[in-house]
Amino acid sequence: MADEDPTTAPDRRGVRPVDLRDYADCQPRSATRTRVFRTDRLAIDLWCVEPRTSTGVLHLEDQDVAYTVIGGRSWIVTDDGEVGLDPMGSILIPADTVHGIDNRSPDPLIVLAASAPPGAEEPGPAVADDAEAVTWEAQPGVIRRAVDTLFGGRSG
Repeated sequence: MADEDPTTAPDRRGVRPVDLRDYADCQPRSATRTRVFRTDRLAIDLWCVEPRTSTGVLHLEDQDVAYTVIGGRSWIVTDDGEVGLDPMGSILIPADTVHGIDNRSPDPLIVLAASAPPGAEEPGPAVADDAEAVTWEAQPGVIRRAVDTLFGGRSG
């Protein structure tokens, strides 16, 4: 159990760290979306938008979505106007808002999307399995450590 890696093994608490770079599925001259996580309440998707391309029209009738730029420069286009976002810039798009993500730059654009409710789509497979950004140390939970401290047991 101590060697179990939550990126490949299920965890009783549902904790699942991932390296988002493993989900960036950049395809020439296109915009691709990969579902990373889905719960009953929330979905996390990763968009990879190649230079001088866009997602096309997006219309999530029943879902609010927050987009956060991870890398590159994006333009979020709605009927109300256009908003430019640099890395770590974020925008909330309410449900039933027609919008799109436009990459007008010469560099790839990576955008994290959190939507609620999540919709029916299940997470897709990672396109790589490097998990370089994830460090995992299996440790007993706080309750187990407290019991061990109070009663002299040994976790593990």
